[in-house]
Amino acid sequence: MFRAALAFALLPCALGACTTRTAGPVGIVEAPPAPPIGWRAIASAADQQRIAELPATWARAVAAVPRRMQAKLRAETKLVEPTAALELPAPPPGPYRCRLIRFGGRAGFATFPPDFCYVDGGDKGVSFTKQTGSNLPGGWLHADTATRQVFLGSLRAAGAEGAPGYGDDPAQDVAGVVERVSPFRWRLVLTRGGRGALLDVYELVPVPPEVPGATPAVPAEK
Repeated sequence: MFRAALAFALLPCALGACTTRTAGPVGIVEAPPAPPIGWRAIASAADQQRIAELPATWARAVAAVPRRMQAKLRAETKLVEPTAALELPAPPPGPYRCRLIRFGGRAGFATFPPDFCYVDGGDKGVSFTKQTGSNLPGGWLHADTATRQVFLGSLRAAGAEGAPGYGDDPAQDVAGVVERVSPFRWRLVLTRGGRGALLDVYELVPVPPEVPGATPAVPAEK
């Protein structure tokens, strides 16, 4: 770590010239650590704009749900409420069931069977990977506010071992936010929906661990 050594000398005598100078103590001042790189230093200008416009996109998406789908929309409760985000948004590492809710597109509003996703943590940060299904976003989660994290990643082709890094191929880039909406329930909101949809929302629910002798339980949403 860079260190700056500052030498402090005694002041000259106030009433006359001093014949000698005595060096004072040497203080070691450490430079402050470099601040972590925020997601805005990584995200493209277009993705920053889409994330900033998410509240307006949410409003358009909910307003555009066909009347025949309104009961199905209400059944999703807090998952599809734009202002439902709670504090402590970071999902803990482990496997998740991730279910896609799509606004817009051919059906107007659609839900799909759950696939599997994985959240992993390490020295490089926290990653999110969708492991099964046809849409396979993967990338990194970045701290943002008290109620959300920002996701920056790319789409992996089915059958491919990996995906391009964010920014390597802008056509494959995906961005969004991760929010906690109730106990043991998170959502990943992508700023661009697939197949012409307006908004893609993934419900993230942890897969209960298998503990011998224990019955896993998830509290009912109020």
